[in-house]
Amino acid sequence: MLAMNSHGLPGRLPVSGLTATFLGARPASAIDELAARGIFIGLVDLGEWHPWVDEATRLLSPDERDRVARCRSPADRSALALTYALHRLLLGQALHCDAAAVPVARDEAGAPRLLGCLHATSLSHAGRRAAAFAITMTGPVGVDLEPVTRTAIMQELADWVRHPADADGIAASGEGGYGQALLELWVRKEAFLKAAGVGMSREMNTFPAPDKALLPLPDGRWSEVRLIEAGPQWVAAIAGTPGVPIHCAWLHPRPAQQAGQNHQAAC
Repeated sequence: MLAMNSHGLPGRLPVSGLTATFLGARPASAIDELAARGIFIGLVDLGEWHPWVDEATRLLSPDERDRVARCRSPADRSALALTYALHRLLLGQALHCDAAAVPVARDEAGAPRLLGCLHATSLSHAGRRAAAFAITMTGPVGVDLEPVTRTAIMQELADWVRHPADADGIAASGEGGYGQALLELWVRKEAFLKAAGVGMSREMNTFPAPDKALLPLPDGRWSEVRLIEAGPQWVAAIAGTPGVPIHCAWLHPRPAQQAGQNHQAAC
């Protein structure tokens, strides 16, 4: 019989393949410790993890498999299966349980929710290319990751994204930085809407979101929205408990014996 861990969940099974490789992708500091005192954000290049896509599917819940099956193209199905599996592997590290046993469900908007845990989590996938996962014990959290190439279309979305109070901050970016400023505004707002648990049911242009702003959550708590450094190809933001440390890491496939060698930064 499989032993239960301190969260009342089944403990870890012997590791191989995808799970072992993910163990090598971990940052130097333990994910559970980072999530306990702040917010941990894991970033993944889905192309790097594609060799494990078949094994990834086996880690998913029936509901997740159904969601994957509804994707129209094989490439989209592979990307979503990897996103869900890698998210489970990260959560398993924080909860000290096997990835397949992580009690993650999805609300009506499709956002991930951990059942019976003190942890909060959020997920963002940038199409077939990359995904971001956030986990914390400090309160509600939201993360968003977008490719910098989206700056080219942001002007078309300006009225939908921008609140009147955002205008000065965007204008300060100058003509050359207009698309970048709008995309940064987008990721901050989407991260906050995820933390608030309302998703896109609330229009982005109904509230301002300057960088490092404190915004009220529906339950009366506050959330701080911050841009995070994700590299030159990406624009990303996190919304979470004000003032807590944020740790970001790109999780690259490595053998388990190389664990802790991935890039990690406090944002």
